[in-house]
Amino acid sequence: MPEVLTFANYSIEQHGFNGIYAIGQGGDFDRGVVQEMADTFGHELSDLPSVANLGELMGTVGPEKELQKNIAHVKEVLGDGNEAIAKAQSWVDRSGLLLPVERSFKTADPIEGKVDVAVITGGVRNWMMRRAERLVALHDDRDVSYTLLVGGNRVMGIKEGDDVEEGMTEIDYLRDVMANHLSEFGLAVEIVPVDSPVGDEVMAVGARAVQSAVSRDALVAVVSNAGAWVQNSGQFRRALQLAINPAFDHDGQQLLAVSDSFPVGTGSEPTATHQNPFSAPGQIIRNLQELVRHNGA
Repeated sequence: MPEVLTFANYSIEQHGFNGIYAIGQGGDFDRGVVQEMADTFGHELSDLPSVANLGELMGTVGPEKELQKNIAHVKEVLGDGNEAIAKAQSWVDRSGLLLPVERSFKTADPIEGKVDVAVITGGVRNWMMRRAERLVALHDDRDVSYTLLVGGNRVMGIKEGDDVEEGMTEIDYLRDVMANHLSEFGLAVEIVPVDSPVGDEVMAVGARAVQSAVSRDALVAVVSNAGAWVQNSGQFRRALQLAINPAFDHDGQQLLAVSDSFPVGTGSEPTATHQNPFSAPGQIIRNLQELVRHNGA
């Protein structure tokens, strides 16, 4: 029985464009999850994956960057009963969205050796703290020389967590909460503030901050969380190629993608403990779209 192709084992080198539509295919399933999602939401996929076509599908499935805001719309299409939950959970499970990784972003192979610089970027509170815990585990296993905490000025909501104060931005949280937490585990931390809430602008500043390390062929690890690691690592890889060196990670040996694992729920559990299956389709498509951007690079 052929192995199911997932985000965790997908290789840009080995699987290329054709593999993007095949994620979630294998075993008892002869179609990928994005093909099923396109049928369900009434979208026609292009013959080859494209950023524009997948963007149109994302606009139909999950246009809101805050994933929780897409739940109501997905339920309108799928329903919210047991069959709908099972279908959404199947997309999550078969795509490998929530599997842990520690792999070359490009090849899916392990990259051995010491991590010269680890990067954590801003996000919602739970994502940032999960990234911090994964970094601690990474440091215990293979040593991390130093860490960059790169964050923009998006104002967080106090509903994101008890340690989020009124008016706190992502970079405030990284500096005032996470940096102190990480230093307790012996991690050397540098704060990189960005006066923008725009993800690409945050990534561009973060890329310039690791320029000296990249120039000496350092191993860069983007430490993320299950669900977001493809988009998170991919955005940073593109920023490094644009700002520092177009040939960065050309052989797949310079960017290590790292994430934790996370359980999918039924939609009734807290977001701190489970992935809502109805918010996941939008993230799956964002990840597929990111993979398109890296094919050939």
